[in-house]
Amino acid sequence: MAIQDDLKVIKQEISTEEHFLENIIKGERFFKRYKKFFISLVIIAVIVCVAFYTNKFINQNRIEAANKAYSELILDPNNQNALNILKDKEPSLYALFKFKTYGDNNQSEIKKLLNEPIDPMLKEIFSMQIGDSDSEIGSDYAILMNAFNYLKQNKIKEANAEFAKIPPNSPLTNLVKSLQHYQGYKK
Repeated sequence: MAIQDDLKVIKQEISTEEHFLENIIKGERFFKRYKKFFISLVIIAVIVCVAFYTNKFINQNRIEAANKAYSELILDPNNQNALNILKDKEPSLYALFKFKTYGDNNQSEIKKLLNEPIDPMLKEIFSMQIGDSDSEIGSDYAILMNAFNYLKQNKIKEANAEFAKIPPNSPLTNLVKSLQHYQGYKK
């Protein structure tokens, strides 16, 4: 009986080794069949990673250059080189700087800023400042400021009533939602 048991054990070991080799061969066939796909997938993943980090690096450099130019403009508002850098790197920040330097009395220059490739919300604010009646946020902005004054006076119910007057499709909706979470001064 011992010999028969030994033969059964040997057969089981051979069967296990056969299954193992069979699985290796199946895996090798699978890899050979889809080798180009796997290599392409790895190459695409590497390209995406390189593109992502390159884009991140370029944006970081753009932001740093714009911040440096803006800092120089704060110290010396007549620095034309810094103004040109700011205009190229961050048109919205450039428009804000020019708007601040123009003040309320130079509407023709503010109208020129509306033609710059700036943030749409900034364009709305500039339009409202020069009295353009086509401004989408003009009336909503007045309601928002009224509600904000109520918040400053700690009149939460009145502020929420004012916030409710602003339509849900208004560009100021996100700001309204943020301010609605405010529950007054904690004493």
